[in-house]
Amino acid sequence: MKAVIYARYSSDSQREESIDGQIRECTQDCEKNGITIVNHYIDRAFSAKTDNRPEFLQMIKDSAKGNFEAIIVWKLDRFSRNRYDSAHYKALLRKNGVKVVSATENIADGPEGIILESLLEGMAEYYSAELSVKVTRGHTENALKCKYNGGTLTFGYRIDEDKHYQLNPETAPVVLEIFEMYDSGITMQKICDYLNEKGVKSVRGKNIDLNFIRGILHNPRYKGEYVYRDIVIPGGIPQIVSPELYDSVQYRIATSRKATGRRTDDDAYIFTTKLFCGTCKSYMVGESGTSCTGNKYHYYRCVNTKKKKLCDAKHKSIRKDKLEEVVIGHIKKMLMDDGFVNHLATKAFELQEKESSELPLLRKQLEETEKGIENMLNAIQAGLLNDSTKKRLDDLEVLKSELEASIIKEEIRKPTYTFEQIYFYIMSFRDVDTDTVRGRKTLVDHFVNSIVVFDDKILINLNYKKGSKQISFKEIENSGLSSGLVSSLGPS
Repeated sequence: MKAVIYARYSSDSQREESIDGQIRECTQDCEKNGITIVNHYIDRAFSAKTDNRPEFLQMIKDSAKGNFEAIIVWKLDRFSRNRYDSAHYKALLRKNGVKVVSATENIADGPEGIILESLLEGMAEYYSAELSVKVTRGHTENALKCKYNGGTLTFGYRIDEDKHYQLNPETAPVVLEIFEMYDSGITMQKICDYLNEKGVKSVRGKNIDLNFIRGILHNPRYKGEYVYRDIVIPGGIPQIVSPELYDSVQYRIATSRKATGRRTDDDAYIFTTKLFCGTCKSYMVGESGTSCTGNKYHYYRCVNTKKKKLCDAKHKSIRKDKLEEVVIGHIKKMLMDDGFVNHLATKAFELQEKESSELPLLRKQLEETEKGIENMLNAIQAGLLNDSTKKRLDDLEVLKSELEASIIKEEIRKPTYTFEQIYFYIMSFRDVDTDTVRGRKTLVDHFVNSIVVFDDKILINLNYKKGSKQISFKEIENSGLSSGLVSSLGPS
């Protein structure tokens, strides 16, 4: 796993770990757990109470590039001291496939914050979807008229003044040539080389690659079909290749296709960064292996037994499917408890009322400013008008306007949800499809703090009122949850 380290020294505290100290401990943790550090982001003399952290904001921006999967911090308060902001940025990072991991704390931010984070993300998705519906409505009207709906232009076509597709006299013959070459048995790579030798460029002006060739050969537009979402109109745009040639090419692609080695559900290790070895305290990471009979097995293995042989735990590895069955089963049982749902919703509702550290401060400053203005007006009425009192009054009036604007901005940025909204949002987790990777990962991300595998038990630290659940291997065996679970937890 690739990660970056974020370190911060706050000017408002004299008892901070030094930057060097933070980096050293984060680096040691990464080395112990087999994590590759690809970059450092360091903010000196910046408080986590403000967003004015240039390296932090650059790190958030860089997370979209896919160069790292985790952000390692000395402590979670290095990331943010405000749960709302923490939830906001973690939601952005999660969309980019990046997690925040503490080098010294194997704890989550807490159940209420996790639910609040989820709620914020869910509401953002709702409003995004609402906007998307409006945009889609306009696009649908265009589609029914076979008009161009924006985006990258399809190679081989141009768009006329009425937004209809027309053949591009320079590139349309190239499309036909690609189809004919592939249909005659010429490989995609050779077609790619041939076009680059001729100096052909993509719509974006780039060299031709295999993805370009595949995109051309799979695009039904070239046989004259207008396609937008579920709208398909045969003959809606000018035809470049005949339907017969197009179908012939699709048959060749299908019959020559080999196993691509794409990631399957079995390859998705949803406990990554949350699963620990109880003996050496290191991460357990996903692995797969094939038995002598040809069956493929997926499991988690302690990194210290995998590389350095530094761990003598009894359960050095544990079957992925069996562990998921135990953990997901317990979460589902927890969610069916109405009392738990009510408790968590109450805590999340209370939390949003007290998490804004900025609003109370801004309102207090506004109150003090208004008192100052009142004092200045009283002084002026008493005949104490001079250049000094006039300048002071002007400064206070400007400050008042700025504070009022900041309060409005803060109130807009931080919406308040009703108890019912939060309650029903948590209830929605009952309907999560745990037969899919996405469904199982959703439950784990929101409700699992950490999982620790000991020699005699599994400790599941959950984000709810009592915090953890111990399940012994013997209990699992006798529970009937899974036949032969204990014996198959680890590969023989």
